Amino acid sequence: MSSLPRFVPANAEEFPPIRIVTRLLAEMQTAIVASGVRALDGGLERFAIFTLIVRQTMPDLGGDSGANIGRAISVYSLASSMSQPYETVRRHVNALVELGLCLRLEGGVAATPDGLRLPAFASLMIETHDRFVRLIADMATLDLPLPRPRPGTSYDLRSGVQVAVDMMLAAVDTNRGTHEDIVELALFSTILSGNLARMARDRALALKYRDQREPVPDELLDAMRISVLARVMGLPDTTVRRRVGVMVAEGKLIRKGSGVIISQAWMNDDACLATSLASYRNTRRLLERMATTGFPFQAPASAYVIGRPADMVFA
Repeated sequence: MSSLPRFVPANAEEFPPIRIVTRLLAEMQTAIVASGVRALDGGLERFAIFTLIVRQTMPDLGGDSGANIGRAISVYSLASSMSQPYETVRRHVNALVELGLCLRLEGGVAATPDGLRLPAFASLMIETHDRFVRLIADMATLDLPLPRPRPGTSYDLRSGVQVAVDMMLAAVDTNRGTHEDIVELALFSTILSGNLARMARDRALALKYRDQREPVPDELLDAMRISVLARVMGLPDTTVRRRVGVMVAEGKLIRKGSGVIISQAWMNDDACLATSLASYRNTRRLLERMATTGFPFQAPASAYVIGRPADMVFA
């Protein structure tokens, strides 16, 4: 059993289910990023930039080619939002334009309807949506509070895609002080998902360790091997090993056997707890926004386009 100090908040409010929500967000992000990197075949950073462009310039996919392109976003705004150097973002934007996925407009760049209609990206949009629905369905199964449904509004799956992306972007924003960049955050989230995979299959276990008061025994954490991490994220093995080594040295990860596990002591640090609480509140806020789109919170599974996505495989 891990011997960690139990987190006791300064106020007397009920403990929020931080660990459950953090895990569910990490699961959703890991699956979407893993699929997105492969669809784009250009690395995690390029996928993240493309995702932000799509979110900010979401075109109407129902019209003719080029007829319904959304508003543009500047490269400067992209670099600022992603906390990436301007030249790095510009290089990725140039590649996206060359691939026909984005178009230069006055004031910046926008995603093109034709690019999003490509089979790989059409499938990615649906998977993003269904992964988001799975998060809500799992919250319902785990008795987490959800907004009241608001009948009378016709739900559009694009609303789900937009909020899913907003949740991931909010995670990037809230983690600026705890992780070096989006690559480190994605790696850490994937490791977290793999470590807590048993809780995705065991409701009683998930509820027992729902918040940060009770450390998860190390024997219940499944170590993530570097080779598996690199495969899942579509990143070079050498890059992943270097990044993991830095996180181990910083105390964010602990080596366990042939793999690594998250450091619960680090996650119980005041700064990390504040980040987790911020992510929890952002999730609640964004779900409230989803209620205004007509999402069927009374029966989340009814919103699947294809059906419940399968669990990620970390082996």
